[in-house]
Amino acid sequence: MARSYYRDLAVWQKSVELIKKVYGLAESLPKLEEYVLKQQLKRAVTSVALNIAEGKSRKSAKEFAHFLNVSVASLAEVEAILLICEELGYLSALDGVYTDIEALGKMLNALRSRLCSKE
Repeated sequence: MARSYYRDLAVWQKSVELIKKVYGLAESLPKLEEYVLKQQLKRAVTSVALNIAEGKSRKSAKEFAHFLNVSVASLAEVEAILLICEELGYLSALDGVYTDIEALGKMLNALRSRLCSKE
């Protein structure tokens, strides 16, 4: 298998750290949310890392930037789901996770900006 250069990206590594945290939170959601919020939260947070990996494998900076846009959108979805979970009383004290989400969003946007300036 070819070397996976996306794994060398700090933004991808940070996204995997977020996956670990969010999966832990998802497991604490009530059983009645097993097939709604819990699964959607897991899909959204995983999508962030998967789109970074897929984008990095593309042939142009423009294509990579497109996949980073998708990652940013998935990250917003993660944040929205966590906010909903807080509003419903399922989760609390998520300030650290929101800080991680904000930091990752800044990293994604900075990388996307650098790629767009190359085009």
